[in-house]
Amino acid sequence: MIEKVEIHNFRGFRKIEVPDLKKINLLVGTNASGKSAFLESLFLSSSSTAPNISFQLKAIRKMGNMIVAPSDPQGYKGLWEDMFHDFNTDKRIWIKIGGKPNADTRTLAVEFVTPVIDELPFGKQSSPTAGTAPTPAMPQIEFKWKRTGYPEVIARPKITNTGVQVGMQVEAKEVIFFPAIWFTPTGSENPEENAKRFAELDKSGDIDKIKAVMSKEFPIIRDLTLSYQAGIPMVFAQIDGQARTRKMPMGLVSDGMNRALGIFLGIGYFKNGLVLIDQLEDGLHHKILPAMWESLYSLATDFNVQLFISSHSNECINAMMPVVEQHADDMCLLRAVRTEHSGCIIDSLSGEYLKTALEQEIEVR
Repeated sequence: MIEKVEIHNFRGFRKIEVPDLKKINLLVGTNASGKSAFLESLFLSSSSTAPNISFQLKAIRKMGNMIVAPSDPQGYKGLWEDMFHDFNTDKRIWIKIGGKPNADTRTLAVEFVTPVIDELPFGKQSSPTAGTAPTPAMPQIEFKWKRTGYPEVIARPKITNTGVQVGMQVEAKEVIFFPAIWFTPTGSENPEENAKRFAELDKSGDIDKIKAVMSKEFPIIRDLTLSYQAGIPMVFAQIDGQARTRKMPMGLVSDGMNRALGIFLGIGYFKNGLVLIDQLEDGLHHKILPAMWESLYSLATDFNVQLFISSHSNECINAMMPVVEQHADDMCLLRAVRTEHSGCIIDSLSGEYLKTALEQEIEVR
């Protein structure tokens, strides 16, 4: 479990330390206060494939799904400079995730290092022809990722004729990662990914836990099974009161139910890991939110998963009251604020504070 996060020079964060994190962490704050950036820092530092994840973050932020390989130094820097606080690429990004036990700590450092002169893009010549200026050396960004007990991974993305390639220097024979997944309102629940996670949990004997919370949340669901629709594997639901016995793909039953299923499957699949949920209330009716919080806590306990959940909804936050009353020691309130001089900061408040605030109807957002 993550106990403390330190962030330097990333997005809106100049320098922050967020201590005393718990099993369930509720993240609140106004727009542009750093909520998404904080979740990004956790997700980005979860794996040695950070360069690839940085491109995923662009897509999540609706900055485009296609990466155009640059042909000049400024274009290359433009691929990465948005990650740096105030676009200041002279300082390095540094993220440290302090785990529990303390032996499990992850760090990510991102910085521009001395470029390699003889590695030029698209076959350009290193020696200028008569009357022309020398071709400037391309800058070089470097990602260093380390998890306690594992070798350091160094990644230096290169520009080639085929685009951007991420080469890794590592002693290990496989990618090193800490199990983590991020659910966002802009990301759809891929039926094939849900099917893969459903199948793995079925093989491990854990799928009944997912079925139980789905039936509790949505009583019209009698059963969930794995099948194919037009050759694509996906989760099917048997609906209570349906005139025919034919099962339906979850995507046809309800978008909100499908999102809930994806989150529940993600918690089970990423056992002993980290699940990030941005705007939990998205697509969910307010009446089911109390049961949703109970299911999230139950599954997080069963699968030893730590949750970071953001919300803009007062109804969603008030709905967690029964869970907070019973498990305040497992709760933490993270309040994100943008300041004029220090950038974004995040205050860490206890579960008891959150409980008292909800009891007294104090605005926590």
